[in-house]
Amino acid sequence: MKWRFLIDGKLSPSENMAVDESIFQCVQSGRSVPTIRFYNWEPSTVSCGYNQKADKEVDFIALKEHGYGFVRRPTGGRVVLHDNEVTYAVISPAIGRLSGNVTESYSEISKALAKGLELMGINVDFEKGNLSSRHQRQAVNPCFTSSSRYELSYQRKKIVGSAQVRKNNCFLQHGSILLDYDQSKLAYILSGLSDEQKERMANYLKRRTISINGILNVPISYRKAVRLLMEGFKKKWGNDDFMIHENIETYEVVIAERLRLSKYLTDKWNYKI
Repeated sequence: MKWRFLIDGKLSPSENMAVDESIFQCVQSGRSVPTIRFYNWEPSTVSCGYNQKADKEVDFIALKEHGYGFVRRPTGGRVVLHDNEVTYAVISPAIGRLSGNVTESYSEISKALAKGLELMGINVDFEKGNLSSRHQRQAVNPCFTSSSRYELSYQRKKIVGSAQVRKNNCFLQHGSILLDYDQSKLAYILSGLSDEQKERMANYLKRRTISINGILNVPISYRKAVRLLMEGFKKKWGNDDFMIHENIETYEVVIAERLRLSKYLTDKWNYKI
């Protein structure tokens, strides 16, 4: 299979989700090649899963006080704080090595990510959990408080959280790879918690999550982390071809801008009003 690597810096919440969905639509139609995209966020952003009720997950007064952005993902899963991380998106037809079900494609992608982390000097473990799709949709806890099978952890602390959506025998898988911070700051913008409960949740998330630079003796940059993650995909998926592209195609830009304005900037989508 031929793959396109895309490397973005920090984009706004609406831009990031619009670009991913634009590529997803174009992969489904056959206009675009399978893509692995890496990006970050400006401002730091809280995202919720497609099926979540935003007002039951997020304290929007606290979110504003912290200066965080907010967006609803097209993928499932639970609430995540994107703050100095490496976010990845794998967008592909469900064919070849990725032709299995959700769990099987998770496994293949996780193996490539694990190789990239190994190249950084981090040996991760594969989670044995097996949350059902129904369980993943429940609005109970942040993403990083629980694990699906084949998600990655380091010394029992979660370092990668992922979610997937499928359509027309193609899928978009999002993943959050913690680079500089754990997820403890997320606790302070969760809805329905007292100050004491927020402190307990923050401590729990600190115990359960860890970042790349929380492990390494010598911190690495976003760009170096992305380079090594790309190398991990190349080494694990050695029979595939990979090319780095500087930008998305013009037709993808047009679709992304339409999606940004008509969907990812709207209260109707983000808050399901």
